[in-house]
Amino acid sequence: MAWRNAVLVCLCACLILLVPAHAARAAGKFFLKDGDRVCFYGDSITDQRFYCAEVETYVLTRFPHLHVRYIDSGVGGDTVRGGWAGPIDLRLKRDVFPYKPDVVTIMLGMNDAAYRPFNRKIFNTYKKGYEHIIRSLKSHLPGVRIVLLGTTPYDDITHKPKFPGGYNNVLVRYCQFVKRLARRNHLMYVDFNAPMLNVLKEGQKINPTLARQFFPGRIHPSAAAQMMMAQQLLKAWGAPATVSRVGIDADTGKIITADNTHVSNMHVSHDAVAWTQQDQALPVPVLGLHENWPQFPSWELFRTPQPNPAYTNPAAALIDKLSGFTRQLDQETLVVTGLSASRYTLKIDGTTVGTFTSAQLAKGINLADYFTPMLRQAYHVSNIVWEEIQAHCVGRYEVQTMMENFDPWWTKPHPPNLPVTTENDPAAAKAVSAIVRTIYRLESVIVAREYVANQPKLHHYELIAAN
Repeated sequence: MAWRNAVLVCLCACLILLVPAHAARAAGKFFLKDGDRVCFYGDSITDQRFYCAEVETYVLTRFPHLHVRYIDSGVGGDTVRGGWAGPIDLRLKRDVFPYKPDVVTIMLGMNDAAYRPFNRKIFNTYKKGYEHIIRSLKSHLPGVRIVLLGTTPYDDITHKPKFPGGYNNVLVRYCQFVKRLARRNHLMYVDFNAPMLNVLKEGQKINPTLARQFFPGRIHPSAAAQMMMAQQLLKAWGAPATVSRVGIDADTGKIITADNTHVSNMHVSHDAVAWTQQDQALPVPVLGLHENWPQFPSWELFRTPQPNPAYTNPAAALIDKLSGFTRQLDQETLVVTGLSASRYTLKIDGTTVGTFTSAQLAKGINLADYFTPMLRQAYHVSNIVWEEIQAHCVGRYEVQTMMENFDPWWTKPHPPNLPVTTENDPAAAKAVSAIVRTIYRLESVIVAREYVANQPKLHHYELIAAN
């Protein structure tokens, strides 16, 4: 296929490129540390990659000098025993251990409970399998920080439950076990189920049509719904809400507040206020808020965010409102008091952001809600994040897993996928290993681009009287 040939060309080209070095900066009390490698492990919900990409983009934009690598090791249909991509011990050996992660998040359970009423035998298999995963990670990765995630809800709210009590009540029992397991092993536990279920219930009360879009097909959260997963994980990790906060008294021309930013060149006239601003962070783009994403971007390789400033996805906007994502994690505040006119137009680098009343400006506006030059830069960072994720997808799915003769269950029955595999040909195994290493180098090149694209820039602000 043409696109695969293009990938191979890119892989070869990446070998001659060097990854530039960057100075590292600590991120205070944030859970992730400079140099960390984070592995997201799970089933198809993790394989959708939305919450993984949102976490990575947040860290890149909020901590531009914090160097962290991310590996998405989700596989559709997986359970604590593994799945079509191999049994659990092979999955860990191939998809986790080689990356030597410092942090591993685990979310399993949606498939484990078998989509039926609670069954003690199935539940015991889940408990033993999960405990085995914890032991294996601790044994092979000494010092690893393991984060257990309570699985996302099954939608029994906008659809009628298939049996009394509903499947999500079964999942809640599984989440309770995972929480106890985390406590026994002194691990971090983050609940996805309850917060997302609450938003789904509230959405159903407000707009049932939009609420049905939160979990299309009942199992897999939409791109915007996975934003809530990133939100809960980032909050548990101590993620700050502030991008920057600027307070200006236009009457005196004084800078009252400059949090996580530097303000200079202040100029005040009878009908305008102007200044330059160098923030230390960028706002985080909300995936799916200004476009419609497919449920499984892995089926549309090389797709990247293409937001439309004139379009707002109504279901995503409702999720943002009910979950408080922007309120809790994305505050880029501008407060200007002492203005003489009633209305002002805000321009940044000559581009109009919006027109606001003096009362709105005195109360404070959140620039993260607008398509500022800073948000456009953040979307560029998000694009590169998706390039990195898709490169990893090609290496793991199209090369490594398939060459090991593991085919997705939905392709069976099928003829042999390749004439030779790593199972019966040592030369093939060596070749696959070389290709995977090359793809990992390609990912390193893409990551280097991320740490160029995410550096905040100096911007010129103007408030001009609109009347």
